[in-house]
Amino acid sequence: MRFNTLSEMQIDALRETGSIGAGHAATALSQLVGHAISIDVPTLEVLDVGEVPELFGGPETLVAGVHVRLLGDVGGSMLFLAERASALALVDLMHARPVGTARAFSADEEALVTHVASILMSAYLAAIGRLADVSLLPARPSSTLDMAGAIVQAVTSDAALRADVALLLKTRFYDADTSVDAYLFFLPDPAGLGVLLGRLGVA
Repeated sequence: MRFNTLSEMQIDALRETGSIGAGHAATALSQLVGHAISIDVPTLEVLDVGEVPELFGGPETLVAGVHVRLLGDVGGSMLFLAERASALALVDLMHARPVGTARAFSADEEALVTHVASILMSAYLAAIGRLADVSLLPARPSSTLDMAGAIVQAVTSDAALRADVALLLKTRFYDADTSVDAYLFFLPDPAGLGVLLGRLGVA
């Protein structure tokens, strides 16, 4: 089972898990920072992994990335990516301060982006797990600030990752004054994808 053979019904089922996960992540983030944070999942797209850097303008574009391996019934990875400027804007959004306040991607900024990405990914995996009755656990996240092409290559060179097509959830974080776009990629291996869709009743 591969992403590029998914039917519209199967994509709709995966889209539903994304919407539920986004809602849970928004609640968790709002509680974390003490003010209202909303998350939309406005688009869902299936694409070749090699096309991912082009979403950011090319493989040399500087992006913040957070990667986790998947443990449990479905193998694969999840990858959170945001352009450097968007990652800094996300830090400002979490602190409820004007965008542009954060100017450098220091250890504190990296830690906050990693925490936000981890909450989003955990909420998404929990939604999938509940709806599909599968065990999906994220391993310890790894984060980096690097060129988009280098990050994608590092993730896909992982010997345990056999996915060459990704499910993209373009995610928008926002409050009353600011919105920030980021990208969440779900990359289950082919066998795991078949298990997941079977449990969702759309195999």
